Amino acid sequence: MLSILIPTYNYLCAGLVCDLHQQAERLGIDYEILVADDGSQESFKVKNRVINKLSHCKYIELEENIGRSRIRNLLGRTAQYDYLLFMDCDAEVVNRDFIAKYIAAQNRGKVVYGGLLHPNKLPAPELSLAYKYEKCAEAKNTHEIREKHPYRVFRTFNFMIEKLTFLQHQFDESITKYGHEDTLFGKALQIDRIPIIHIDNPLLNKGLDTNVKLLEKTEESLKTLYELRDKMGESSAVLRAYQRMNKLGLCGLIAHLFSITRNSIYRQLTGMHPNLLLFAFYKFGYYCQLCQKNDK
Repeated sequence: MLSILIPTYNYLCAGLVCDLHQQAERLGIDYEILVADDGSQESFKVKNRVINKLSHCKYIELEENIGRSRIRNLLGRTAQYDYLLFMDCDAEVVNRDFIAKYIAAQNRGKVVYGGLLHPNKLPAPELSLAYKYEKCAEAKNTHEIREKHPYRVFRTFNFMIEKLTFLQHQFDESITKYGHEDTLFGKALQIDRIPIIHIDNPLLNKGLDTNVKLLEKTEESLKTLYELRDKMGESSAVLRAYQRMNKLGLCGLIAHLFSITRNSIYRQLTGMHPNLLLFAFYKFGYYCQLCQKNDK
């Protein structure tokens, strides 16, 4: 009936698996929980191996890191049931009927997205940028709002897909660096007119990055975006903004302004009270600078 699939890397996810296992056992359904470890450090593997002691659960260890797209495709192809429930390893179950809601939604569509939540309070000061950014996005992405733009807000954090549909629309394995595999996946579904059904069935995101780490990942993601710009088309807000500014001949000016303000903005964003408008400028300015350097 349901294969629950969790890729993990250097994260302790045995608690998540235990919670999911308890819910599935109560429901009495046919299920499996597969966790694929993408080359984590041994200290994480040792603690996660307890997963193998749970019925219908398997902890798969890969010797080397194969990346976010390939590991999800591996899990999808390995799964034995007709519906695949993908989630990130840093998720936390917050509803006792989480799995039951997905089971009930199986007859509603081939792809079902449940959404995500974040803690009500800032967990730690060094997480302030990610927390503010995600809480702002969360408020704009209730399932009612998501239904109006079903492909734009799709994320791989928590979704169910019919296995046959997944085998026909796997993650793009040409993406070997961080970022945008979920965007291209959603775009492929849109091109083939496969609807994404949005329901109110969130998981809690416990894996917020520190301010410094978030900026590192943001820059890496923007480099990936530049490499994928022809595939992405209108799927990225940064690309849409760049196309508008480029037509006006302003991208060079923006890149220059970013270069002379980057250090001061970086200090502000890694401080105690990061400003989301400055974060938006940092992302766009970094991308403009990237284009200016590489398009010459």
